[in-house]
Amino acid sequence: MRLLKNICSLSLIMLSAAINNSNAQSGCGFDEELKKSIEADPSKKLALEKFNAQMQNFSKGNQVLGGQVNYVIPVVVHIIHDNGISNVSDAQVKDAIRILNEDFQKRNADTSLIASAFIPIIADIGIEFRLANIDPNGNCTNGITRTFSYATKAGDGSAAKALISWDTQKYYNIWVVDYLESGGNAVGGYSYLPGTAPSSEKEGSIVIHRQFGGIGSSYGSPLSKATVTHETGHFLGLYHTWGIYSSPGTVNACGDDDGISDTPNTTGTVGSCNTNQMSCGVLDNVQNFMDYSSCPYMFTTGQKTKMVNAVNSAIGYRSALWAANNLIATGVNDGYVKQECKPKAYFYSSKKLFCAADTVAFYDKSYNDTLSTHRSWEWTFEGGTPSSSTEQNPIISYNDPGAFKVKLKVTNSSGADSLEKTAYIETFNNDMKQTIYFTEGFESSTFPANSDSSKNWHISSPGAVKFTRNTLAKTEGSASLSVDLHSDTECSHMLISPNFDLSAATKPINFTFDFAYAQKNSSNNDLLKVYYSLDCGKSWLVKTTKNASTLKTKEPTSSNFIPSSSEWNSLVLNFDSYVGQPNFRIKMQAEAKGGNKLYLDNIKFFHGNVGISNIASQNFNAVVYPNPIDETSVLIVEAENLAKIRVELHDVLGRNLLSLSNLNSNTVQLNQLFPKMESGIYFLKIFNGVEIKTISILF
Repeated sequence: MRLLKNICSLSLIMLSAAINNSNAQSGCGFDEELKKSIEADPSKKLALEKFNAQMQNFSKGNQVLGGQVNYVIPVVVHIIHDNGISNVSDAQVKDAIRILNEDFQKRNADTSLIASAFIPIIADIGIEFRLANIDPNGNCTNGITRTFSYATKAGDGSAAKALISWDTQKYYNIWVVDYLESGGNAVGGYSYLPGTAPSSEKEGSIVIHRQFGGIGSSYGSPLSKATVTHETGHFLGLYHTWGIYSSPGTVNACGDDDGISDTPNTTGTVGSCNTNQMSCGVLDNVQNFMDYSSCPYMFTTGQKTKMVNAVNSAIGYRSALWAANNLIATGVNDGYVKQECKPKAYFYSSKKLFCAADTVAFYDKSYNDTLSTHRSWEWTFEGGTPSSSTEQNPIISYNDPGAFKVKLKVTNSSGADSLEKTAYIETFNNDMKQTIYFTEGFESSTFPANSDSSKNWHISSPGAVKFTRNTLAKTEGSASLSVDLHSDTECSHMLISPNFDLSAATKPINFTFDFAYAQKNSSNNDLLKVYYSLDCGKSWLVKTTKNASTLKTKEPTSSNFIPSSSEWNSLVLNFDSYVGQPNFRIKMQAEAKGGNKLYLDNIKFFHGNVGISNIASQNFNAVVYPNPIDETSVLIVEAENLAKIRVELHDVLGRNLLSLSNLNSNTVQLNQLFPKMESGIYFLKIFNGVEIKTISILF
């Protein structure tokens, strides 16, 4: 069987098992992440070669013991969550560790289902994994950390790992997230071979909560329950059973191998369990933990030899984990007496942005307690009624508008911890209303505050990155609003309008704005969603969603995007259905997926009593909607004198394909203007004799 020689030259193709239903399981990103790590740092290839050579030498001289626990490895589980289902329970964590130990010690009940041909080589690996009782600072811990971040849904997990990592020479780090992808595909998890992680703090395994343990939010299938076992196999030096040269289930995988003598040559199995399968002329070990079958139940004695040799190697710090002094330092040594740990305070609320004279529920989600659940709570609510509470999950009323802090102190027999969040609750004054016509050009240096507080906007974001006023780019005036969408960890950035009274409005009611956006690269898919609310933000309904392909006004650029005057587009949204509504708000929400900057400008909200002709007396503007173009698309021109307007259609080469002048209406039906255009990107240029507005359109 072949050994790996030149992994940098390999084409490592990953399994794509991203199925969007509640019972789907995703494959492993091991191959793709290994390839990425080596491409980014060629020294990782040398580390892999050194590891492979060392494993061969160990195999020749080392005797592998069996039938007992020979190695204990301290574990820390980092839960990265967004206050939802991804914040899995302590019970689910303990269940995952239980399953991991049963699998590694041949105590899993599934062994009774293993095909008879492989029963003689089922291995007890002799490794036990224990949740740490002492953290890196010497403090009491239950071996579980919890970190709030939208990085739980971000990409390949690098952002999640950057948030927290315990010393990888002392702890086996396992990160649990909501979503994970590798090579553009959704995956259930991945790990690195010893010494091949991009950096030492990324050593360990990362998995999605749906494939973590067998209870709680886990799918609960055999494959889901074995995901941590599978990734730990990689962490201890194992490849997939079909090798790493090819993707599973393909014929060319028969020319590949995992370097283990007693795992039969195979193309691999994806999502099925045919124990009579012979993909490469011999009986497949489809029930192996390192395959993708639906029945992962065993390791072989050959795999045991490699993993035991790996834990005896200093490469990737594996041998340091089970050293006697480290077991004492992490509190997992035999005879350690567990302590009651001091809790770590944490809370969240049912909502954070709403109208005054409403109530909100608060939830205690403190953690780190170990032996008891006897906590006491001291809540303090600035601006709330009541202003304090000793309940675990109180319900509080806020009667006045403003921004208010919330504090929680949680105590048990070992001590207390406090958490205070400044301006955590924001309440609107719903009695203060605006009528339309309404404009916002972000010209005031005090934005979002206004001398007339009824015109105040509200900006909200989970982190430091927010919508901010800038003077670098604009469609008119001196400023616009922008937000940097490059951060994977701060996902939703919100801009909420003042409260509008549409009681006396007449149709048509249109909401328009200009925007400019560029991706960092073509894989970014940032979103802009426009919502509306009729109940002061208690509920929001989606009006439209623009993804990167319909949002971008410039091709991807890795540099900081600052749009020129021609790199803007406009959107018009019609709200005729809401004439008569006394309370109407609009929310513009940018969802960051790693892209560049998004800019907004020239917001207008107007109805039939004002009309486009009246608006045009104040500004020259033009919008196209919908865009991409369909049979309903229109060009609306705002101008003082339509007779001066000239419209030109240009292709991407700059050729003028059509001209139109002497408009008799400010609304032009585009399917009548050019009904037979070929698919592609074009540019409308609108001239008023002084200025030019350029709109990119997609047929």
